[in-house]
Amino acid sequence: MVLPIVNRIDDYQSFVPNKHKMRDQLPSAVPESLKLAIRCFILTCAIRRLRGQVSDHNSMLIHVTRFVIWQNHIRDLVEKVFAHYKLGIDQNNALVLEELRQTFEEDVKGVGGNYKSYKTVSQEILNSPLSDIDNFLQIHEWSDVLKHLYDAVVKIEVRSINGGSADTLNYVDHPGGLSTIAIGGDKLSRGLTLEGLSISYYLRASTMYDTLMQMGRWFGYRPGYVDLCRLFTSRELNEWFCHIAHASEELREEFDYMADVAGSTPEQYALKVRSHPGVLQITASNKMKATVDVQVSWSGRLVESYELKRNEETIDNNLAVTKEFVGSLPPSYEKKSDNLVWKGIPASQVKGFLRNFQILENLKAYDPQNLIRFIDLQLPNDELTDWTIALMSKNNAQTDHHFELQNGEYKVGCFIRSQDENSSSEEIYYLKKSHIISPRHEFIDLSPEHYEKAERLTSELWGGREGTPSYLNGQVVRNQVRNPKNPLMLIYLLDPLGAKLPATCNPIVGYAISFPKSNFNSFVAYRIKEELLDRFDFDYEPSENYEDED
Repeated sequence: MVLPIVNRIDDYQSFVPNKHKMRDQLPSAVPESLKLAIRCFILTCAIRRLRGQVSDHNSMLIHVTRFVIWQNHIRDLVEKVFAHYKLGIDQNNALVLEELRQTFEEDVKGVGGNYKSYKTVSQEILNSPLSDIDNFLQIHEWSDVLKHLYDAVVKIEVRSINGGSADTLNYVDHPGGLSTIAIGGDKLSRGLTLEGLSISYYLRASTMYDTLMQMGRWFGYRPGYVDLCRLFTSRELNEWFCHIAHASEELREEFDYMADVAGSTPEQYALKVRSHPGVLQITASNKMKATVDVQVSWSGRLVESYELKRNEETIDNNLAVTKEFVGSLPPSYEKKSDNLVWKGIPASQVKGFLRNFQILENLKAYDPQNLIRFIDLQLPNDELTDWTIALMSKNNAQTDHHFELQNGEYKVGCFIRSQDENSSSEEIYYLKKSHIISPRHEFIDLSPEHYEKAERLTSELWGGREGTPSYLNGQVVRNQVRNPKNPLMLIYLLDPLGAKLPATCNPIVGYAISFPKSNFNSFVAYRIKEELLDRFDFDYEPSENYEDED
């Protein structure tokens, strides 16, 4: 589970445009999302006092520009907003206190996105597998928080932290705890530690992996207040950081594979980093002189459509495409549990399905059109020629969560896949943990002999670790068991309730493809050190961190 603390905002363009210049006209006011972030910081400081963290440091980061003149001007604007709240708390102003109460207790749609209150976030974490992350987490009442607002707000200072500023962040000089709203740019992002960082308002649109990762050191371990942290950022930046997180996770998995399976050492290992299909760069060009681009195919990969459009037109189109595709399949099929499995389907039919399927434009790695190009390049090699198609059906779906295809010939149980907690988008259905399949689904078409072989290879891979693997290893199946001619496509009908859509909506169609290992052609770009090119290992196993099993 991802902590539900990200707030995607979209009301900042008139405040700090993405490509503003130093001499552009300075903003005259702060957006509502920044006012909300300031209220959140006041509340976090108060709640930490309520939890006994009276002398701890508290920091809020505002990082929206690299220009000092802008930073100092924004400090003045923020000081005015903060002074308004501070005075209102001091004078028990009913309107100010009501604003703070609403921020604490009420969820709001439209604050540059969707805002979850302090009560909601704390409750969600306590009800999740992360409930034991911190023993200090608890649900508070507004009446208790109210008592600590004044003592919290009088300690807060607004500071501009940059090379030309007299302000500093010397936490050592404040044994009773320093509470500060720090406004800055490069100086804040590169090396300076913000003690007790809880609220970040971040809009710095760098397109470099390394710069973003340096700037994005927001929240590590936060004992006693992890549920009080908030990040306010744009949807684009949030998606970029998600991409970088996937790239980092991929590297960690490569290290694990290197150590556990290949028995290699770091000296023998060729470092590779997944490149972004759009505008992100790994680092500046002058730092990449000793690197080269390499292309990695979908060979041995599991492809899943984990981001789907939520609009009715796309949902209806994809369902119609699916109906037409299923209707074109032979009348004979194998039934496994409630799932329907067809074998020997020619690639031309699969390409027809993919060609008309609509998915997010930015998902280049899983774009149906890119998959078609990859299939076309493999066919002359006599690979990906005979497909297995599995129409998946949830075997314990409730009666009202079934959907009929081909005039009732196929009755399919719809799967419920939860929307990711961090998604506030009205247009996109982000699947929780980026998975549409359950772990055992990928092996639905294996013969008993192939299944037995996969079990043996998985056990060998498991090595001397305690216990036994709970299911087959996907990389083993794709790379060592599947015939290169026979990929597997799984088609899912997703219950609209999982996407928080009305029950009257049609099911949302998604798919997954298990590609067998191949040695031909590539589409995914990576950057590696040139001298390590001959030792480059293309194998990659995505994280099998599934939401549930069906």
